[in-house]
Amino acid sequence: MVEVSMNELGFVIMAVVGALAICFVTHQAERRRSNAIRAIANRAGFHYIGEALPRSLTLHGTLFERASKVWNVIDGEPRGIRIIAFDCRVGVGKYSWKRTIIAIESDAEFSSAVAFNPEMTVEFVGRWKILYRSKATIEFRISGLMPIEQLEAHLNSIAAPSSRQPLLT
Repeated sequence: MVEVSMNELGFVIMAVVGALAICFVTHQAERRRSNAIRAIANRAGFHYIGEALPRSLTLHGTLFERASKVWNVIDGEPRGIRIIAFDCRVGVGKYSWKRTIIAIESDAEFSSAVAFNPEMTVEFVGRWKILYRSKATIEFRISGLMPIEQLEAHLNSIAAPSSRQPLLT
């Protein structure tokens, strides 16, 4: 029979409680983010889809074509411009990374401020423009996801080429 000292038992209990606390805090943060994205979707006339990308959006040829998970997908056509935004994880395990993606279809444009932000990248895939924060070699942001305020600001900056009116008010 193996004897366990009180110190060892206390350490195991503390480790388990700590792991449960981390899981709880992470779950609460994900839930708050999901609720905030739902609120953006409601204000801007998007549909909150959840964990599925519309078939019309292709990510072929991008870093995200093999995303291992997609969530918080919103899809809509405010002012006639098709926009899909979502969070995704690329890879699995220790070497995976997360990003928030904004895809716009057609000739719509992001504000000129996006073009001068060195953190942001715009790729063209078929009839889609894909906006995301570039993958840094060293991640300083823990999650890699776009802050809610920044996501809303980018969605607000999208306008048809003939009109510079924002989508969200």
